Amino acid sequence: MGRGGMSCGMKTMRFVIVLFNFFFVLLGLALIAIGIYVLVDPSLKKIKAVLPINSDPAVEQGLSYLEVIAIVLLVLGFILLIIGFLGCCGAMKQVKIFLIIYAVIVGIIILFEIAITIYFVAFKSQFRGTITPKLIDAIRDKYEGPFGLQRDSTLPKPPAISIALDFIMYNLKCCGIDNKTDFNQTKNWNRTNPWSASMGVTASNFTYPITCCNPGNTFTQDWANVPIDKLQSVAYCSVNGTDIYDIGCYDKVMNLIDSAKTWIIVGAVIVLVIELIAFIVALALCCRTKEDSRYSS
Repeated sequence: MGRGGMSCGMKTMRFVIVLFNFFFVLLGLALIAIGIYVLVDPSLKKIKAVLPINSDPAVEQGLSYLEVIAIVLLVLGFILLIIGFLGCCGAMKQVKIFLIIYAVIVGIIILFEIAITIYFVAFKSQFRGTITPKLIDAIRDKYEGPFGLQRDSTLPKPPAISIALDFIMYNLKCCGIDNKTDFNQTKNWNRTNPWSASMGVTASNFTYPITCCNPGNTFTQDWANVPIDKLQSVAYCSVNGTDIYDIGCYDKVMNLIDSAKTWIIVGAVIVLVIELIAFIVALALCCRTKEDSRYSS
């Protein structure tokens, strides 16, 4: 009975670890597929408004960021495939070395996740003071406004970081990193108002980015493809700050995270529990391989 019961327990442990790593394999394949799609899709439809296909060096730099994301997805996908292979093969074919390597990898992942969580909780209050000054410096040195993205514009295409900031501000309905004053010292932003002739001499220059302004129902979210004359409806806001977003993008992102923190915590706990079970089961299989003569039955 003892050996029979142990064999039954062994089969259960093998099933658990195979099932768990089957999902690892599926997730790895999904990440690889997404990474390949991002690399080979010529149209880049899903990010066309953010990184238009163009021979301009600034846009080419933007596309290189896209390739980095694709490569990261591919690497993560292959890592998950390797972990899944080690777990499945180690459990099904009683390859003890595979189980040991698998347990070590999962253990490292668990320790890394715990360390990141502790670091985030301990230093969360310092993130703002560390990150926001660097982002504000990037606005000062790199921001050039969105008008260079218009098809009929004579302005050069803005760098990727400028494009990304405009996209974030427009879609998250925020302005700057801390607030609208982050744009007071920009070095490369051409503030010329293209509608100053009809708006008066006092409106010759923009004070704030037009993407910081609330457009209402004037046009769709695909602002990069909107004819430039359609943007005139929010030009007064860009000049004098009326209807401008008061919240900075850092606070907006933090608010979004806080609003979803319950689901984030639940998801993180579930993942950690599953990883702990996989780690314990892998160690148990390593210890039982020599004790249960019917392991491979």
